[in-house]
Order: sequence, then structure tokens, then C-alpha cells
Amino acid sequence: MERRLQKIFFALSMIALALILAAEWQANTPSWKNYQRNFLQLEAQDEPNAAAKAAVLSTPLEIHQVMLTGLQRVDRCTTCHLGVDDPTMKNAPEPFRYHAGLGPHIPSKFGCTICHGGQGLATDKESAHGNVAFWQTPLLSVDYVRATCGRCHKEGDVPGVPELTEGRHLFETQGCRGCHKLNGVGGSIGPDLSEEGASLRAPQWLEKHFLAPNAVSAGSAMPNFHFSTEQARNLTYYMLALTNQDMGSYYSSVRLIPSPEYGRQLFIEKNCIACHSVGGVGAKTGPDLLGVTKRHSNEWLDEQLVNPQLVYPGSTMPEYDLEANARKALLAFMATVTTEDVQSILSGRKTALKPEDVAIEAGKQDFARFGCVGCHGTELQGGVPNPNAQGGEVPSLLHVSDDYTKDEVIAIIRNGKVPPMDNPAGPTPPLYMPSWKHVLSDEDVNRVADYLWSKQQKKESW
Repeated sequence: MERRLQKIFFALSMIALALILAAEWQANTPSWKNYQRNFLQLEAQDEPNAAAKAAVLSTPLEIHQVMLTGLQRVDRCTTCHLGVDDPTMKNAPEPFRYHAGLGPHIPSKFGCTICHGGQGLATDKESAHGNVAFWQTPLLSVDYVRATCGRCHKEGDVPGVPELTEGRHLFETQGCRGCHKLNGVGGSIGPDLSEEGASLRAPQWLEKHFLAPNAVSAGSAMPNFHFSTEQARNLTYYMLALTNQDMGSYYSSVRLIPSPEYGRQLFIEKNCIACHSVGGVGAKTGPDLLGVTKRHSNEWLDEQLVNPQLVYPGSTMPEYDLEANARKALLAFMATVTTEDVQSILSGRKTALKPEDVAIEAGKQDFARFGCVGCHGTELQGGVPNPNAQGGEVPSLLHVSDDYTKDEVIAIIRNGKVPPMDNPAGPTPPLYMPSWKHVLSDEDVNRVADYLWSKQQKKESW
């Protein structure tokens, strides 16, 4: 019996020794060293003589890392991806292939994870690509990696990424702000989307959610907008770009500043010509903008765009949700705008606005900009399903004047309203009218009411 125990003890000791030796071997031969050896052999193939080949092959194996103090991160991706900035490696196999299209985004300044995701400190493939438990930013697939351009380039069109432009446009025109906050502006029925791109939701989940909300999230209050696959993909791109991450002063200073051409686009989108003229061409409600950048400082004009009531009490100017560089672009356009340019803009409009229609047009823009169209429809038609609300859906606003006065509608917009329930014992309807008094100014509320009254239709009487 004693001899048998000795044999068992000896066998266990050998197993333990083998495990220790295996662990020691693994620690001294990590996968990144194999990648570097393979890369050096690839480089040595093109050397002209044996001495040069030997010199390349004798290159020390070591961890490569980039310290990104402005982003408070460390990237070690180039420990394995050794040819990313070497054009001669354009046909090399991964992970050694040259990264085409880097432009100014050199790895020594930007690293890799800022765009691709993954775990920059890791040195084995699975961990570095973020395919581990609790790591919330795994490597983005090739299909979606361009979405991260929008995390730095927040304003204007990003060259080569039209999905971001279209996704932003869909968000602003389809009423998403009616239920979702973005950078402090919007409703509270749905989750705040200001940092959606930093969440754990996969791009595929987001895309499916836009196509069929209730199929992905049972009981979701989000209506089915019947987006096309392309539209769902564009919205997913935009969501992935929303992180509110502080990119640091270096990255802010080198990102593209929108041009006057982008300012012209904003001038058209915000329908500035509905209230303003340039050299006498346009509407007469607001000041003439010809030479406005010479009459006022850029700081004054910028504040006017951010908080017009503070700068000019009694101003009818709406508070537009424009980021700093977007405002710079708009001011750059106003510094160069001519009457000929405005005539060109006006020629693209279907009809010219009469002075009495200016407030109504501004109300229409507010109705879309603050997300009302998400529930009430672009033509006030309603019809979005709302379980256990009377009628089972969001009602049309085309006949609201038959049941309410304008003052009563203004009070509802300001204070909100929960719809009457079809079954008082049942669940609360998921969609309700939130309070907008802390978001919309009195002027905005009155404009929306003017717009609603301009669209009223009388019910047919028998």
C-alpha cells in the first residue's frame, strides 16, 4: 500500500512539474513573439544578401506600445500589427498588412482602439480584440468601423462615410427626439442616447431594433417606422458615433473645421431665409444678414445662435441645437454670403413664404426638430400604436381644434398629458405627451400651436 502511494505521489509530482514547465514555456513564448518572428522573416525575404537578412532576423522581440495621454489610454496593437504604416506591406497577410487610407491618423498619435475598439493593453489576440467577459468595447467589424469617424468629426459630412450624414438626418427628421434625449434635448419616454455608442449593444442589435423594435425588445414603446435596411444601417452608424467621449485638446484641434459650404447647407436646413434677408432678398421678419459679421463680433453672433433671448430679449429667433463647429461654419457662410447666393437658395424653394406664414413655418420646423413627428406623424396623421390608450393609437392632430382651444393645447405642450386609458385596470399606455416647458421657450410653444392651427380640418357633419 505504501509503495502504491509513493507511485501516486511521484506521478502527481511529475504532472505538477510538467504543468510548471508548460506555464514557464508559455510565458516565455507568447503568441506576439511568434507574430514578430514571422514578420521579421517576411521582411528578410526582400533583403539583398545574407548579412542584411541576418541583421533583420536579429531584431529584438519586444512589446510595442503607444502612450495616448490625450485619450488616457495605451495601445499595444502594433506589437502584432507591425506593418500598418508601411506601404510596402500592402499585400502582406494579416496581421502585417499596411492600413490604407490612414491619412493624418498616424498610429503614433491616434493609436488603433480609438477607431477600431478592442482592448489596447492586451497582447493576445482574443483579449486584444475585446472578445472577453466584461470588456464593453470589442473590436468593431469591418462593416461598422467607419462609424467611429463621427466620434471626432461631429459636424459636417465625413468624406467616405455618407451613412453618418444620412443617419443624423433621419434622427432629426423622423421624430426621435420626441422620445429620446440627445445632449440634453428631447423627450424622456425612451433612453438617453447621448452615449449610445459607448453601450454594450452590438451594431447588429441596433440595426435589428430599428427594423422591428418589438421583435428585439418585447413591449418596447418605440413604433415601427418601417425603415429600409439601408436606413436602419445608417441610423446604426449614427448611434455608434454617439459617445460624448472627451477627445482631448490635440484631437479637437486637428479635426476638420466645417467649411462655409457646410454653413450654407445649415442655412438652408434651418430655413434661415424664412425670417432673414440678405441685401434685401428674402424675408423681412429678422435683420438683414448682409455684412452682419462686420457689424457684430463672432462671439456675439455665436451667443445669439446659442441663446438668442439672452443676447437680444424679445427675439423671435429659435434656439437651435448646433455644436460649436457647426456654428462656426454658419458664421463663415454669413461672412461670405451674397444676394446672388440667396437668390439661388430661394429658387430652390417650392414657393416663397408670405410674412404671415413665417411663424407657422418656424412652428413646423420646431415640430420636426423636437421630435413631435415621431408620434404624431409628419402630416399630423397620428396612427402610431399605443396599447391600452383610448382608440389604441396616438390620435391625429388634424381635428384637435374641435376638442380643445389653442390655449388648452399650449398648456398640454408645456405640462404634458397621459392619454386616457381604454381599460383602467390595464397597463399604462407606453406613449404619452411629456412636458416640454423646460425645453421649449414660450415662443417655440406658440409657434407649434400656430402651426397646428394652420393644419386644422373640420370634421364632416351629418
